[in-house]
Amino acid sequence: MKKHKIHISTLILLVILIFCFLYRTEIVTFVMSNIAQNTKITAPNNNNYKNDYQFQFVQTTNNFHVKNKQDILNTIYTVLNSGQDNFTFYCDKTYKECSNDLKNISENQTLLSVINNMVSPYNSYKKLYITINSYGKATIEINKLYTEEDITNINNKMAEIKKEIIKDNMSNEDKIKAYHDYLINHSVYDEERAIQIEKGNDENFKYNSHKANGPLLEGQALCSGYSDAMKLFLDELKLPNYKISNDNHIWNLVYINNKWLHLDLTWDDPVTSDHSNLLLHKFFLIDTNSLLKLDSTNHNFDKNYYSELK
Repeated sequence: MKKHKIHISTLILLVILIFCFLYRTEIVTFVMSNIAQNTKITAPNNNNYKNDYQFQFVQTTNNFHVKNKQDILNTIYTVLNSGQDNFTFYCDKTYKECSNDLKNISENQTLLSVINNMVSPYNSYKKLYITINSYGKATIEINKLYTEEDITNINNKMAEIKKEIIKDNMSNEDKIKAYHDYLINHSVYDEERAIQIEKGNDENFKYNSHKANGPLLEGQALCSGYSDAMKLFLDELKLPNYKISNDNHIWNLVYINNKWLHLDLTWDDPVTSDHSNLLLHKFFLIDTNSLLKLDSTNHNFDKNYYSELK
């Protein structure tokens, strides 16, 4: 009788082993998926450059088991805004299109650029990678645009400029004008690099005109350099703001005096045929209607992204 029991136990064990072998992929997937769904994720730690504004297109989130596309966008924004270099989150098991949506978002550079426009330049990316495995575990890896050396040098220069031109009794509008005028008076548009970019050649450049380093430290700027520098000053003033971009141009938007107003330093620092320096205020704190009347071609933008302007 005892011998018979041993045979039955062996048979049961054999059946279990065969079952595990035949369905090993499904078993592993089941186990890993359940581990993923029960993994607790804490919000990323924030650095000193996180902004506290809640925009309409994306918002800060504490939900890192995403259930839809908007959850993914909010997660990307939250991670970028925090200043982290990498972060892991999970697709909810009910979200069947998660992998496809992540792929589409990661390939949509326009969409990612919009989110990038809404964080501090210091937290913005040069390159951003999103990957997902078969168990719904997704990872964001961020290659930052600004180095720690960049940030130190720029912050030192900003402190110097603030001490030189900003007075305590100035209104926020006066302070914005002072920063606007300073940047234009101390830099010129980097025509040489702009021509290189038009030709599809932007590998070997003399100046960091695409970043705030250009106008603040080198006297050369592209529209992205002007707008980054201006955004840093607007952040310093604690005013809600972000950058607006299309395929060819980028400028600033700021909430002041209970209005969202545009600010375009590039177009207030025009390139002249005799290379003389001009300082304009045509694109200084103007509403959307005024902006589009002045130029509707280079300042077109998608209000589905920049919802505050609907």
